[in-house]
Amino acid sequence: MESLIAANSKFCFDLFQEISKNDGAKNIFFCPLSLSAALGMVRLGARSESAHQIDRVLHFDELSQEKTKAPDPCLKYKEQEALADSPPEGQKGATKPPQVESSKDGNELLSCYFGQLLSKLDRIKSDYTLSIANRLYGEQEFPICPEYLDGVIQFYHTTIESVDFRKDTEKSRQKINFWVESQSQGKIKELFSKNTINNGTVLVLVNAVYFRAKWEKYFEVGNTVDAPFSLSENEKKTVKMMNQKGMFKMGFIEEVNAQILEMPYTKGKLSMFVLLPSPSADNLKGLQELERNITYEKIVAWSSPEYMSEKRVAVSFPQFTLEDSYDLNSILQDMGITDVFDGKKADLTGISPHPSLYLSKVVHKTFVEVDENGTQAVGASGAVGNVMSAPSWETFNADHPFLFFIRHNKNQTIFFYGRVCSP
Repeated sequence: MESLIAANSKFCFDLFQEISKNDGAKNIFFCPLSLSAALGMVRLGARSESAHQIDRVLHFDELSQEKTKAPDPCLKYKEQEALADSPPEGQKGATKPPQVESSKDGNELLSCYFGQLLSKLDRIKSDYTLSIANRLYGEQEFPICPEYLDGVIQFYHTTIESVDFRKDTEKSRQKINFWVESQSQGKIKELFSKNTINNGTVLVLVNAVYFRAKWEKYFEVGNTVDAPFSLSENEKKTVKMMNQKGMFKMGFIEEVNAQILEMPYTKGKLSMFVLLPSPSADNLKGLQELERNITYEKIVAWSSPEYMSEKRVAVSFPQFTLEDSYDLNSILQDMGITDVFDGKKADLTGISPHPSLYLSKVVHKTFVEVDENGTQAVGASGAVGNVMSAPSWETFNADHPFLFFIRHNKNQTIFFYGRVCSP
């Protein structure tokens, strides 16, 4: 499962680069975990080149069957036996873990790993709210393979819903929107606006995510002040800046000239990590330099004890609300997933035996609020105060553009990844 987490994280950074390439100054916020799972669900029914393209772009072709002390429930008995008999790492003849090919067995392993990962995350939901609304909506004239339906339910904890896009497009649109709104506690409305679905639509992948959690160390409302946030070299805006002092894990990354801060959520199972470039004449240039240097391997290193240690920190952090919506068709095609969107090339015969089924639309929408209590607004800001004066405290002042990610600490799954240029 570790190799799946690595693949998801690599896809996260690839997707961020693609989303941000045409605009280096916009806010970005998305959920790579839910998107990987949603596209994994499509991969379960994809065949031939349609499957290979998904594997390459989402790094599923790098998935490896790793040797562990405990038997892997996703590997068949003979595979377990073969792995147990292979030479230990470091010995003569030792080989890299075998990689999963784009085959039926590889597809089953991928889905099983996703099932394991999603089940683990489900078990700790009592400490936070994470609503992942993943669902395929297919034109009812296309019959669904029973094996595919069983796999989607078993591994991806969702289903595929038949709707009447051709004869009742508006009712289908309203049905999808209502389901997403109910799954996101009313925060995500009108996922599909009018005219975004038409009677030629045959298969839609819906992916909406709502997140809410409380800080382990909350910010006192009375310490929230109006303060300037430097958007760019010549532009500033006034924001609600939250302040607190406490013990936080923090570090400095010399190669990108940036601070990194960990702010845990309640019980410490999840944390927000903030990557803050050092202030400069042009803060956006500093941010872009940081973005160019980020890789999965570097994020793992930068958030490790080698870079971060517990310190007395005076934290200033802005309130913000991010609601982002992405029509991913063109983005995924630019990344290399093309055939599934082409009615003449798509091979989704694992979903339906009908040869002309293709993916009409992939939509991803996220919602998060960050305030004194965590990620859900509770009350208005209080009196102006200043808690940043003591010289014995290190300073982390997020008054200019930064990157952040929200991670499950035990297995290092990145739930969310974002950029804040204008709170």
